[in-house]
Amino acid sequence: MSNDIGVPSYIAVGGEQIAYHRFGHGPSVVLIHGIPTSSYLWRNIIPSLVQDDLEVIAVDLLGYGDSDKPIGADLGIAAQAERLATVLRKLNWNGSAIVGHDIGGGVAQLMCANNHEAAERLVLIDTIAYDSFPEPGIARLKDPVWDTILSAPDFDLQKGLAKGFSRGMVHHDRITSEVIQAYERPFRGVDGRLAYLRAARALRTEELAVRMDEVEKLNTPTLIIWGAEDVFQPVRHGARLAAAMPRARVEQVEHAGHFLPEDEPHIVARMIIDFVKSG
Repeated sequence: MSNDIGVPSYIAVGGEQIAYHRFGHGPSVVLIHGIPTSSYLWRNIIPSLVQDDLEVIAVDLLGYGDSDKPIGADLGIAAQAERLATVLRKLNWNGSAIVGHDIGGGVAQLMCANNHEAAERLVLIDTIAYDSFPEPGIARLKDPVWDTILSAPDFDLQKGLAKGFSRGMVHHDRITSEVIQAYERPFRGVDGRLAYLRAARALRTEELAVRMDEVEKLNTPTLIIWGAEDVFQPVRHGARLAAAMPRARVEQVEHAGHFLPEDEPHIVARMIIDFVKSG
């Protein structure tokens, strides 16, 4: 398998098309990206999981990647959690493990809070937790002035994404023009950039904060992985969550930032494999 995860399949939920990729056979792992990424985030992790006899389902959340980008849909993490649960039911998913990065980790937490049998295992990577989101760079996009800024024909979203990845990664040599173009492609053009604004503005702190008591009580075996140099989601949130959950532990990856699947994909893949197969 190459590092290009290829052409997605689609499944309809609520009249909208959700893009997903499905590979391999065995215990099944669902991969949920965050903002401003897509299933492309997992391209360097998927091959290792498949080679270790795991099935992988990588989904583009509504409003992201190759999924539809409707104007009126709720793109908050609570709605995304319900939508993704429907996707997995339609795919006859067997419920092995859910892996979420960034807001995808928030989606994963809510899926498990909504249904304690949603997954046998939970992996949270540099996840949002408690009131840790949206981080200031995303929160500022709620200012109406950004409609005008991002609608300008010459606005360069690639430049903004490159700046964000530079802040959120330690291994800057991995932030190539090809990588930035791949993340910018779903949001290309004025309509795409306005879709990005809708996704950012949909993030509401209270949707997770008011459910954290339930999340903390989850009995699901949980691995919390964190880049030690994450500037967007401080590791203290992961430590707090791991201390509160009865069957959770936190593992830090040194010399890595927020975009851990980009910074250290092979380490992350190995940790997921070992945890999912640990019994």
